[in-house]
Amino acid sequence: MAYITVISPFGRKKVELQEQNSIGRESGNRIQLQDRLVSKSHCTITLDENHMCFIEDRSSRNGTYVNNRLITVKTPLYTGDEIRIGNTLLLFEDNEHEAAQMVEIEDVDEGSYSSIMAPQSEMQFLSEDDIFSEKALRADYEKLRVTYELQNEMSLDRDIDKTLNRILARTFEFLEYDHGVILLAGKGGGMVPLSYKSRRKSEKLRLSSTLIRYVQENKTGVISTDMSSDQRFNSSESILLEGVKSTIAVPIMAETEILGMMILNSTEMTNAFTVKDLGLISTIANQAARIIKNSLLHEELRLMFDSSIRTLSATVDARHPLTAGHSERVNEISILIAQKLGLSENEIRVLKFATLMHDIGKIAVPDKILLKSGKFSPEERDVMDTHSIKTREILENFYFPLHLEQVPLIASSHHEKMDGTGYPQGLKGTEIPMVSRIIAVADMFDALTAKRDYPKYIDNTTLSFEPLPLSTAVSIITNGAGVWFDKDVVDAFIASLQEISDYIEGVRKKISGST
Repeated sequence: MAYITVISPFGRKKVELQEQNSIGRESGNRIQLQDRLVSKSHCTITLDENHMCFIEDRSSRNGTYVNNRLITVKTPLYTGDEIRIGNTLLLFEDNEHEAAQMVEIEDVDEGSYSSIMAPQSEMQFLSEDDIFSEKALRADYEKLRVTYELQNEMSLDRDIDKTLNRILARTFEFLEYDHGVILLAGKGGGMVPLSYKSRRKSEKLRLSSTLIRYVQENKTGVISTDMSSDQRFNSSESILLEGVKSTIAVPIMAETEILGMMILNSTEMTNAFTVKDLGLISTIANQAARIIKNSLLHEELRLMFDSSIRTLSATVDARHPLTAGHSERVNEISILIAQKLGLSENEIRVLKFATLMHDIGKIAVPDKILLKSGKFSPEERDVMDTHSIKTREILENFYFPLHLEQVPLIASSHHEKMDGTGYPQGLKGTEIPMVSRIIAVADMFDALTAKRDYPKYIDNTTLSFEPLPLSTAVSIITNGAGVWFDKDVVDAFIASLQEISDYIEGVRKKISGST
């Protein structure tokens, strides 16, 4: 089924979509949003007969955005899409057909299936003088139009899952097929289904391993049809499971490397696919190969960058035995709060790097101060407080991509306070980046609930060296709402408290189990 998850300051709510789903501020909408920036009747999500979902703006005041792009026409939705209207975030997911659950690859017995037919050299589209049917011309035009639009759409998306889902959804528009699946090569060389679509609700697809092996070994696209009566074909080359009339399969290749394959079939029609269709699908597969290859390279670089950041973060924390793991904990707690607030995927990526690096400036703090047991003198406190400035100076020497360019400012602002009494810049209220306001709460919570070799203190009150009880830590944070901390962030923190407690308990068990 298809769902949207509504994320607002009031929490998260998952809603199953029906054929018609009106969204707006008025109570008459199927999905009502208490958001003053949302129009009374803002947009509509519809589900068509092929189980495709579309969203359409209804001349709203502030517009409807899908993946940060303002939509002006009826727009298809794909799993993972982010819809933002007003201050509310909606996440779309369609888990009706999980590819791994809906696709089975089987070793079939010979003799009960139709045969394989490799395509001849690619057929060209007819010249103008050879066109006799306006209907055929319009059909060819429609295929070319959708293929062209799909290639443009694919070039805008780096997400592999979204790209694969988009390919199957758009090819549904011009090819008469009943099931479609895209498989990608796994680590062991086997093919793993990643995207699946069916015209029949909840119907599983059974694939022949013979077909998959043929495409892998020959590195060519094939059209296979019900040709059991044709003496030209050897029955030992069976590839179609019983009930399937026609299949088209193309490899997804980067030079000579097979990254995956795309398989479409029809259970209703023989000769459902033409060589023209094979050419169009091959073109789409070639474009997909470039995107997949680039995405895999991007993922490798991302993992290397993530690993380097985490290693550096852990190295800074490890300078003091009692702060080991602090930045990782602040990271996890901050993400839980951010999710409650409905931050976008990209905002959470920024938050992740900022939390992991928020204390990197402590590299510049001398050991005699950083490792001191007991309360800091005023002079020592001044030196310790310089770590925020040093954090920004160090991070500004990193190369961050455009979507992460605010990390240095955000990481260095986690000690700013809503009333302007924080440091290093004395920022006040909304001058403090929202992500920094989240880190401030998470950082304080971890400091209060972890052991330190200096006493915890609030204003002029000296507290314990040991972790404070959860209720005491929560009380200190809630009392600081609107003064030290952003009230909305504190509310989200309270709403996330169970998940945060479960996470902290899991960390403690892991530590005790390893000692």
